[in-house]
Amino acid sequence: MCRFFVFAAACAFGLTTVLGQNRGIANDYPGNKNIVSDPRVLFIEDFEAPNMDTLTEGWESVRESGLGFSERVPPGSSGSRSLSMTQLGGTNNSPSLYRRLGEGHDRVHARFYVWFDPDCWPVHHFGTTLGGHNPAVPWPAVKAGVRQPLDKTFWVGVEPFGQKWTWDYYAYWGEMRGSPPAGKTWGNSFIHNPELTVEQGQWICLELMVQMNDPESRNGQLALWIDGEPVSHLREGAPKGRWTYDKFLPGRGGEGIRWDDDTRAPVRFPVAEGGEPFEGFRWRSTEALNINYLWLYLYITTAPEGHESVVLMDDVVVATEYIGPLAKATP
Repeated sequence: MCRFFVFAAACAFGLTTVLGQNRGIANDYPGNKNIVSDPRVLFIEDFEAPNMDTLTEGWESVRESGLGFSERVPPGSSGSRSLSMTQLGGTNNSPSLYRRLGEGHDRVHARFYVWFDPDCWPVHHFGTTLGGHNPAVPWPAVKAGVRQPLDKTFWVGVEPFGQKWTWDYYAYWGEMRGSPPAGKTWGNSFIHNPELTVEQGQWICLELMVQMNDPESRNGQLALWIDGEPVSHLREGAPKGRWTYDKFLPGRGGEGIRWDDDTRAPVRFPVAEGGEPFEGFRWRSTEALNINYLWLYLYITTAPEGHESVVLMDDVVVATEYIGPLAKATP
């Protein structure tokens, strides 16, 4: 990852002051020990269960094929194992874990560590995903390619996109943008920096934040940290950029393009140099819809038959405030 870009992004997006992430919850719990006792913490998963049956008892919807344990753990972790997700090429085993987050919340941070095997095939879709259903349900009731009802559901995750393995969001909500040729609404993305690449064979700390909006406003927010450094913060009025169908391109002006659902055709419009302010997120039209589930999964569609793609996850923490990377235990 380009560290200069990360530093510049922190200044441009204002995360160091807006979200106050200089000291995270994890700083008070070296190695994650006892972090579950913090009142701001909603859920943790350290994958230290003695067997898979015990592990899956803490989750409501499980696709167990491809799930296992690994003795590889992130630096600073107090645990001795992580979760292994293996996708076998030519199959649709797609391992996953899903659970609800109580009655739901208006602001949630999800921090997790992920390790991609150097031989892992490019990922089609991947989570940690935060989202909400109204009413809440014990399984991931998602529909790809369909704009979501503002009073029923939304979800957003962080993914390594395509052959270039670059980090970006993948978001579905009621005001998402469509794309040609038929106006389908696939997951919208918002970062598009070619230097924000995945480091395979190394542990990476990702933290995703979703802030719900007031029902009649677009004051919802979305933010991302990688290894404790802020790389993206989208909210009403910032950053500046332009839309090209379902992709928001920060810092770029020129010609914007929007798919018009009424005319079933693209609409082109000029965008000022450096872009126009981001409009913010209207995730919902009712307070009954909030952030009420967490979904971990791996989905790869193009790997050669029999090819094993392995992804490890560990030290998952979900909280109402910034969490931050694992703090080192004092000797």
